[in-house]
Amino acid sequence: MKLFKLFPKVAIALSMLIIGCEKSTTTDNTNGGNGSTTFDVSKATLIKQGSFSGNMSYVVAGTAGLYDFEGRKYIYLQNFNTSAGPDLKLYVATTNNASQFVSLGALKSNSGAQAYLITNPPDFNTYNKVLIWCQQFSVLFGASTIQ
Repeated sequence: MKLFKLFPKVAIALSMLIIGCEKSTTTDNTNGGNGSTTFDVSKATLIKQGSFSGNMSYVVAGTAGLYDFEGRKYIYLQNFNTSAGPDLKLYVATTNNASQFVSLGALKSNSGAQAYLITNPPDFNTYNKVLIWCQQFSVLFGASTIQ
């Protein structure tokens, strides 16, 4: 009988724990940073930029730019649009086949401007490809070479 009285209290405690652990969203998608700085493209310095092109039947358009903002490096997608797909990620890579890459996390949206903080920047002379990559199926949706 005591077990039945205890069950509602345990259920409420577990619910509170789960709700309290939900991931909060920020304006930055980071590969390890705290996302405390909000990216402002009008105050950032453009370092390199390139235009996207789609792969196979996937449509990817817009530009990818590498920016410096307040001493931090960001990839900023502008006028961006991509075909929908499962598990789309944003990679900075050495080639279009993503053999060596840094994941910037899940794609925030299939369209529109979006900024991604890079907390451990690679050498962008080597990692000069920005990829829209379906991680689940290892498929390139589109790429931009930043120069």
